[in-house]
Amino acid sequence: ATDRISLSLTPRKAGSPHTDPTHPTRTRGLARRLHLPVPMSMEKTCPVCGRDLSGVETSVSQIEQEEAIREAFVNERLGHRPAALEAMDLTQFMHGGPGRLLGCADCGTLLRDEAEQANYREDAYDPVLMRHLYPRYLRSFELKKLQYQPLLRPGAEILEVGSHFGAFLQAAEEWGARPLGLDIGATTSSFARRQGASVKRLSLEDYSPRSRSPEAIFIWNCFEQLDNPSETLLRSYRLLDRHGLLIVRVPNADFYRQQQRRLTSKRSKLALQLLGYNNLLGFPYLHGYTYSGLQRLLRRHCFDPLSIYKSSLLTPPYPDLSPQFQREWRRTRRQGESSPMSYGPWIEVVCRRRNSD
Repeated sequence: ATDRISLSLTPRKAGSPHTDPTHPTRTRGLARRLHLPVPMSMEKTCPVCGRDLSGVETSVSQIEQEEAIREAFVNERLGHRPAALEAMDLTQFMHGGPGRLLGCADCGTLLRDEAEQANYREDAYDPVLMRHLYPRYLRSFELKKLQYQPLLRPGAEILEVGSHFGAFLQAAEEWGARPLGLDIGATTSSFARRQGASVKRLSLEDYSPRSRSPEAIFIWNCFEQLDNPSETLLRSYRLLDRHGLLIVRVPNADFYRQQQRRLTSKRSKLALQLLGYNNLLGFPYLHGYTYSGLQRLLRRHCFDPLSIYKSSLLTPPYPDLSPQFQREWRRTRRQGESSPMSYGPWIEVVCRRRNSD
């Protein structure tokens, strides 16, 4: 049937990023490739409710299988194996080494338990590919204008944490705001500056405003990667203007679980596309939040949700997609975002800082 797929996998070729430990796009994951034991920490706690996380939802071998499915998915749409830096954010991720997923029995939060620590500061991207992808990222933010521009007064000072290529900073400036990006990545912050964006290579914890407090803080790209999201929320609360806004965007743990079950039990073609085009295969993120768990975390840190939106990956970071796969992506995006609220692929939450008086 056309709505079912085969999950049989082609053996990886020698010299690919997954078989050659010296390959320029894949130097991590040696333990997995050599079938060595992968040491994992058992002392993990849920960032939402503080419970100990000891229940393994997805094993190391299951994650490895999903990563192989992801590789096949990407190769089919590219028409070849991604070479070198072309693989970044397609098959190469900071949280892409050996790992398993732990789940919170109370709030449903997912945590990726890994043997290796991610290092975002030296994250490498191909500058030519960044220039090629930049208009797509810009367009994805321009499409959010109706939702977010009315929240910002003309000339509003705003921050973006994890400003990536700087596309949101350009969009926000066109909306009439005065945006500043914070990004610890060397390649991304340098690229964004070349596009004319104002970016500081700082973490939120190290940033101090020179004069006025920001009226809004946007975290589009990295909240799910934070080791300690509570610290970021506390710092955001202290930095923001008295009635300031916080916008957070994260992958939806419940959506991942639902589509993962459909992929493994029913071999659903739609599940493969929903997971593949939303960069959820292998779950290459430190945390995944549920609809209710994210609200709980935000409220605990004195941020009251005002609006919640279903969302998708901003744009698939392929250098090019054929017309066939462009249609497939647009169709998949519509289907994902028309799902019930708690099962959208990504979640965007707009919150207001709660005043103590």
